[in-house]
Amino acid sequence: MYSKFFFSLELTKPQKSTAAGSLTCITAKETPGLVNISFANLRLKKRGSLAPVWHPNANKIGCCLEGNILVSIRTPLRAELFTVKKGEIFFIPQGYVHHIENLDENESTIAFALNHATPETMYLSKAVYSISDSVFNSTFNTQTGFVDGLKKSKNEELTKTLPFLTKIPGPIGSPYKFDIEDSKKAILTKGGYVQLGTKTNLPALQGLGILRFGLNPKGIVEPHWHTNAGELVYIVKGKTRITVLSPEGNADVLEVKGGEGAFAPASYFHNIENIGPDEVEVVAFFSHEEPDYIGIGEVMGSLSNELLTSVFNTPPNYWDAFKKTEKPLVIVPV
Repeated sequence: MYSKFFFSLELTKPQKSTAAGSLTCITAKETPGLVNISFANLRLKKRGSLAPVWHPNANKIGCCLEGNILVSIRTPLRAELFTVKKGEIFFIPQGYVHHIENLDENESTIAFALNHATPETMYLSKAVYSISDSVFNSTFNTQTGFVDGLKKSKNEELTKTLPFLTKIPGPIGSPYKFDIEDSKKAILTKGGYVQLGTKTNLPALQGLGILRFGLNPKGIVEPHWHTNAGELVYIVKGKTRITVLSPEGNADVLEVKGGEGAFAPASYFHNIENIGPDEVEVVAFFSHEEPDYIGIGEVMGSLSNELLTSVFNTPPNYWDAFKKTEKPLVIVPV
């Protein structure tokens, strides 16, 4: 299937792959339809580690899908160190150095979004290698030749596996993380549920947000759009049909299953259906910390029957039996 709005981790070769894990990035190069957002999937094996990096042009939000990880962030004021378990989300502001390591016995998986279609990455290792011998020695009070002993790696973003931990740290809180899986379901119907990972629940967010939602069999996300944000949908499990309508009138109708995703730019009309026998689990990333929502139900409900008759060329009494709604449906009951 080809669509500029579709991506598949199965069909995309990881850009980085070592004994420590793998990193697969979906940018505008892989999915040309992406606007102001990109996606990354990080898998860390036992004691695998993402080396210290930062992104000069993008904020970053992550959702832990499996495992238990330790995250460190260097802010302009202090160092933040906290744990993130399955079902928790965390935020890394633009330019903040961060490091992630797997605390679990098994593989840990984190899905990320960055609010740039082609994010840039800076590596702490490359920064150190760029310093002249004299500047390094003056800064760190080392002897001449110290830098020569630092061996360069071909995979700067994924380090070798770290030493075994004698004691696994317990849960550590932070203003940069939020437990979305255990949060209140903002919407709950027979069709499914929605949980919010927006600025209301995680005040540190800037330029990115998350909705976590599930769809029961035959469950449907109401056709809708977001005026202030593009939506990047990642299917964690299940089978869906996603429709994205472009301004030209072309509708991309995509079957998207676990490990795949799709994108709808800001104000593009789109919807999601569960077309499989099992529950669908979705993480939806937005290029705004407080994405808005306009549903087709409330739009049609606000229009007079006379106008609808004119637009759709129907008999005058055709819309009398049409059930109008004044509020967004979001998850359509089944």
